[in-house]
Amino acid sequence: MKRSTYTGQFGFFYIEPKIEPGNYDAEVFLAIHGWDGYMTTGGDEDGTLDVAYKSFTVNSHALGHGEPIRVKRGQRVMFRILNASATTHHRIAFAGHKFTVTSLDGNPVPVPRELEAIEMGPAERVDAIVIMNQPGVWILGEADDQLRKAGLGIVVEYADSNATPQWTKPSDTPWNYLILGNSPPADAANSPTEKDVQIVPMVFKKKFAGSRWVDYWTVNGKSYPKTDPIIVEPNKRYRLRFDNQSDEAHPVHLHRHSFELRNFAGKPTSGIMKDVVVLPMKSVVDVDLIADNPGATLFHCHQQLHMDYGFMTMFQYKA
Repeated sequence: MKRSTYTGQFGFFYIEPKIEPGNYDAEVFLAIHGWDGYMTTGGDEDGTLDVAYKSFTVNSHALGHGEPIRVKRGQRVMFRILNASATTHHRIAFAGHKFTVTSLDGNPVPVPRELEAIEMGPAERVDAIVIMNQPGVWILGEADDQLRKAGLGIVVEYADSNATPQWTKPSDTPWNYLILGNSPPADAANSPTEKDVQIVPMVFKKKFAGSRWVDYWTVNGKSYPKTDPIIVEPNKRYRLRFDNQSDEAHPVHLHRHSFELRNFAGKPTSGIMKDVVVLPMKSVVDVDLIADNPGATLFHCHQQLHMDYGFMTMFQYKA
């Protein structure tokens, strides 16, 4: 756990769109990360190992350290949030305020929504605007008390405010991609069906390695580097059928491309473009991919421990 996303090798690379409405007054980038990882059984009945962390940061500082985010009443602040954890899902809230989610993984959502909390798997990005209408000193951070007290938070301070930072627990409303998309799918009569696209089955399974060992993972029955590549042709449309047959959620990531969510665990949708999607346990998720960026392309689970133990393959373009 001394390499890759376990370390501090992460950051933002933001490209401004050619057309930017600029409907916000300030822009704040927040990167979430866990540090000092160690192996633990985590109370699993089968005794398999997982990763836990001793401390957490937002922008390299634990809660209560570093400078606060300074705002003024009435401002519209765009928060661009990255879950740079190697393995951990996070639920983020901003005490006294609500997020209006505008983009996922850099792609505008069809239906922006006002939400009390945002859930993010490893490598997911969320853009959300917050209207600063509750003067005071507040905490933006992890909804889980244990993780927030271990550092995962940052203070937001209104001008002319001087008080102890306050935290309020968000509601337990579950996170749901689908409320940000078109449902039923827009222009359903003209939307691509299974007759119009090539179905690419991708089955993900866990191989139990034994008590107090790390599980192995397979894509279509094989573990990387023995996985078979997914062959695609330029400019063709494919429906990737992510079949998660394990009892864990997986943030799967396709490099160099974005895909459209089409069916999420049995519920149709359209318009949500992502490059990382968290697959619920024991569920099937369909996404549509237009193969429009030729070259060798990595696909993997962004839970680092899963990727290290086989959950990875390549997409290759047919010549």
